[in-house]
Amino acid sequence: MSKEHFTFSTQEAETLGIECAVVLSAAKEVDTQHMSAQEIAQALQSSLVFLEPETILSNIKRLINLKLLTPATHAQNQPDQQAQVYKLKLPSTNVSAGRRKLENSWLPSTQAYEVLNMGGVTKSFIDNKINEFKMYWLEKNQLRDNWNVLFVDFMRREWVKENSGNKGLPVCIHDDWGPSSDVFDILELAHVSKADALKHLKEFILYWKENGTALRSWNSKFVDFVKRKELIGSYEEKNDKKTNRHNEPGEFSQEFKERTKDGAWAENLKF
Repeated sequence: MSKEHFTFSTQEAETLGIECAVVLSAAKEVDTQHMSAQEIAQALQSSLVFLEPETILSNIKRLINLKLLTPATHAQNQPDQQAQVYKLKLPSTNVSAGRRKLENSWLPSTQAYEVLNMGGVTKSFIDNKINEFKMYWLEKNQLRDNWNVLFVDFMRREWVKENSGNKGLPVCIHDDWGPSSDVFDILELAHVSKADALKHLKEFILYWKENGTALRSWNSKFVDFVKRKELIGSYEEKNDKKTNRHNEPGEFSQEFKERTKDGAWAENLKF
C-alpha cells in the first residue's frame, strides 16, 4: 500500500492527535475486519514510513479500544464469548416428555433380568411371561416411562402365584379344606379363639360347597364368616331375655286370662 496524501478532519486531529488521526486515515483504506492489529500495522508501514512501527501499532490498538477500528480478532472472539454464556435448563412442561407406548418389539432390559434372578425367578419363566405382559399393555395403549419397573412388579406377582398351591388360580372349596395358622392369629386379635372358630368350619364348607364359587384363597373368606357369626352370637346372647327386647309381631307380654281381666284400657272412657 502506498499513498502520498492522507486527509483527516481537524476534529479528529484535535481529539486523537495528529499521529493517531493520520493512522486512522490510512487504516480506512484497508479492510481491517479480516486483519488483526499486528497485520493492520504491518500493512500501514509502507505508507506511513515517517512513523515507527511501534508507534503505528500503539495507535492501531488505541483506535480499536475506541471502537473506531474493527479488527478480525474482535469480530471473531465475539461468538466465543457468547458461546461461554450458560443457560439454565428449566424442567419441561410437557407431561408426556420421556414417556412412550409399549411396542411389539419391546423386551425387558438386562437389569430387569438381573433383578428378577436375584429374587429366584428363572429366565425360562420370565421369557414365557413376556407375551402376556405385552398383550395386556398393548391393549391399554398407555404412555409410560418405566416399562422395565412395571415388568419386574408383574413378574414378582406371577412368581408368587406360580409357587402357591393352586398356581394362583381360583379353586372351589372341598371337604378337607382347613384354614391356615395365620387365620387363627388374626381371629385371636378379634378375641375369637381357635376352638370357637372351628365350630363354624363345617357350616362354612357346606355353604360354599353348595354355592359353587371358586376363589384364589379361602382364608380371608373364613375370617369374615367367623367374625360375622361371633358378632351375631354375642348379640343374641346379650339380648336373650324377652324383657330386654321388643315383642315380635303377634306376640303378647301377658297370658290370655290376665289380658281378659285387665280393664286398664277402659279407665279413661267416659259415658
